[in-house]
Amino acid sequence: MSEAVHMNINGDNNGNVLVGDNNVVHYTDGRTFVTAREGGPVPVRKREHPDPRFLPESAGNLIGRDRDLARIRGWLAERGAPVLVYGPPGIGKSAVLSRIARDAADAGEDVVYLSAAGLETEDIVQELFEACYESPGYLPPPKRLRQLMGKVRALVVIDGYEGSAESLERLLDATPGVGLLLASTQRVLGAEGHVLPLGGLAEDDAVTLTTAEVASDRATTRGGPDLTCAEAASAPTTAEAVPAPAGALSGEERAAIRELCRATNGHPRTLLQAAALMRANGVLPVAADPDTAARALVASLDGDRSAAARALAALPGVPVSAPVLAALAALPSPDDAKGALAELQRLRLAEPSGPGHVLADGSPVRCGRRDAAGYATRLTAWVGSAARAEVAANAAVIVAVLRAAVREEAHDPARALARAAAPLLGRSLRWGAWGQALALGLTAAANAGAADDVAYFESEEKVRKRALGLLMGLGGGGLGAAGALAFLGKGGSFFSAPTLAIAVTTTVVITAAAAIGVHLAGPSAAEQPATVTTPVATRPLAGAVDPPAGTGRRASPDTGPGTIRRTPPDTGPGTGPDTGPDTVRRPPPDTGENTARDRGRDPVTPRPATPRLTLSDATIESGGSTDARATNFEPGEQITFSWSGPGGSGDLGTRTADTRGAAVLPGAVPAGAAAGAYTIAAQGRSPERRAEAALTVRERPAPEIRLSRVPSSVEAEASFEVAATGFDAGETVRLTLGDTLVATATAGGNGQVTLRGDAPAEPAAYRLTVTGRDAGRSAGTQLTVTPKPAPDLSGRWGGYLNFQDLGDGFYEGTRYGADWVEPNSGCTYPTGSAEVHLSGQGPTYEGEIRWIYGSGGQNCDFEWGAATFTLSADGNSLEVRSQDPRDPGNTMSRTLQRN
Repeated sequence: MSEAVHMNINGDNNGNVLVGDNNVVHYTDGRTFVTAREGGPVPVRKREHPDPRFLPESAGNLIGRDRDLARIRGWLAERGAPVLVYGPPGIGKSAVLSRIARDAADAGEDVVYLSAAGLETEDIVQELFEACYESPGYLPPPKRLRQLMGKVRALVVIDGYEGSAESLERLLDATPGVGLLLASTQRVLGAEGHVLPLGGLAEDDAVTLTTAEVASDRATTRGGPDLTCAEAASAPTTAEAVPAPAGALSGEERAAIRELCRATNGHPRTLLQAAALMRANGVLPVAADPDTAARALVASLDGDRSAAARALAALPGVPVSAPVLAALAALPSPDDAKGALAELQRLRLAEPSGPGHVLADGSPVRCGRRDAAGYATRLTAWVGSAARAEVAANAAVIVAVLRAAVREEAHDPARALARAAAPLLGRSLRWGAWGQALALGLTAAANAGAADDVAYFESEEKVRKRALGLLMGLGGGGLGAAGALAFLGKGGSFFSAPTLAIAVTTTVVITAAAAIGVHLAGPSAAEQPATVTTPVATRPLAGAVDPPAGTGRRASPDTGPGTIRRTPPDTGPGTGPDTGPDTVRRPPPDTGENTARDRGRDPVTPRPATPRLTLSDATIESGGSTDARATNFEPGEQITFSWSGPGGSGDLGTRTADTRGAAVLPGAVPAGAAAGAYTIAAQGRSPERRAEAALTVRERPAPEIRLSRVPSSVEAEASFEVAATGFDAGETVRLTLGDTLVATATAGGNGQVTLRGDAPAEPAAYRLTVTGRDAGRSAGTQLTVTPKPAPDLSGRWGGYLNFQDLGDGFYEGTRYGADWVEPNSGCTYPTGSAEVHLSGQGPTYEGEIRWIYGSGGQNCDFEWGAATFTLSADGNSLEVRSQDPRDPGNTMSRTLQRN
């Protein structure tokens, strides 16, 4: 077992985490240290479905994005390449990703949705792993992570990704089996994927969005009718002769909105913010000078809302949850923070993002020059009372506040925050954020002159370096510096460049130590086991716990950073200064006599061990792959890999053992291997230098036929679309409803197929089935066909009648505008009087109209006469036929056009 590295830490954060399959990081009261773990890979259990808490709420209907959504869905259906949606802040990327994710989840597809704002790439990958696997406290090594995530068949949606193209490559490498959809402000994806630059809305769509936002709220507050987006879009842009209903926009206002949409190039967030201002201040003043109106709106915010907005402004782009916002803005409770966020969202100054809210880009909210010190102080108090999971969920906020505090030279508050948060982030395996907290904390502590905290951050970073070096295989006895650089240069890890540099530095130190004769592993018989210690502060740290008596963990006066302290020989159990419970001893050296074979060899070099061969997967499906790893060979030794099994035997390839005596052969499977038992062998320079491993190949089960996208209901005679997977390439697939064939299509090369058809006219519940070449290759579900909605006749007709929906298919038409004198009788139809009644489901209705009788305007009388109404196919004209109730031979026919 390897030596332990100890340090003092604050807080109650006891427990262990597994870093890779062979290293344990122990967090205890007062110290953190790393030990080795023996045994095989850490057991994990794949979730039946990814953790649903990451899914966004429904995005609702998106105006003007149908084409973009269709393109993204088409690319994702291929499942062969990642998809990137990029564009400036506020252009609608999050809404598009939420719509895609929600629709996929509603269709039964596994979906993982993450907000990456402010997160390091390694933390994003860990979040994905934890969403798909149940294995608390485990940070898998890169190779195993790829293997595990390669078994995940889900749509992964990552919003707010702002990593570099290099970081994205590591993310793609770590998620080989998923469909990946990302949003970013930059084009970070090259030719290896599909890229959609998202622009502003088309002018008519932008007008629809803005008009609906303004007019619907105006109508509600004035008591008038609510306008839907469709009604807002069809509203005329010039003044009408008839009076406008309450809540409608005037022609001048509609023209101003259209001009604003042109000026902003249809930028959705800008238009929504303008609409919020228009609701408060009127359309024309805002359209004339939106910047001044926006500043006035921000200035009108009350105390809680102003404090919340300032806190969000201090952390641009970083989602802040309500509990954390309450702490940052010094609000009485999280409920008060929720109320402030709701008001800011209503005013379009804030918007939901991932686990919290962000300030809407372009909002004229300013944060104070020295606010960061207060934020850091209050956030430190929150960290001290929050659960570890809450701290991990808000890692991006903690790092952002630390950066702001260091930038503003608020070193003591930053030091305290980093000291409180760092162990919780490390224990939660948010090691990207942990590394940032340690680096920022060290800077703050050094500038604050806090020697104790400097020692703590340096010691904690040593533990982190060592654990990462071991995770990457870069520790003592690992690749060596040159091997490490070669490995890292081949994209072998998803860790960030600074993190990898730490691991390489550790390797260089170990390699250099070995070169100058300092033995970090395998001491000779004349040497005593060494214990590596980290510096201990000259003053006790706040909250530190002294080590148990007899553990020998206090440094002697001459012990400094990096000192290798030799311990006396072990004279028996319980003796000596380093026999405490935390002491980890190296195994005794091999004291056997040199054989003839060993003569002339460097006496410090251990004799060759027995060669070993391990497979990354000992059981695979036909067509699968496994990597063969040979170890305990001589450095530079030629190793030939071979196979034997059903169908014969043959060579797989030759590799040269590296400086550790190891070699890896990827894809150590004979081409076209049939199901059966195989032996994979690694042969060195002589017959006895041989190792073997058993490989079992199983028949690959036929892919499951399943519906990947299907509506739960559809209107009678409406078109609908169904998608299915699991078919063979080129297989003909039939879509049936009950016994009726609706559509046929051919499956693509990836086994996916999309079928489009029309629903039957008869409303009912139907069995929807997709079937391949035989009945056994099918999948089905229930599709509900709902009645077609009756046409909506409400609105204005013929230039004088306003139809109102009375419910249950009944309508009443009343005259609007000025009174009208009927020329034959000279009698007057007064405005506001009812003149038409009708009912039915269309296109033919039964009802009555009001006849008028009189002469010269005298003896005027009214009587209702039966009438039939016929609606045109396009719903825009209504033919009226009525019989005179007093003279059955007299009929009237008229056509009313919808206004």
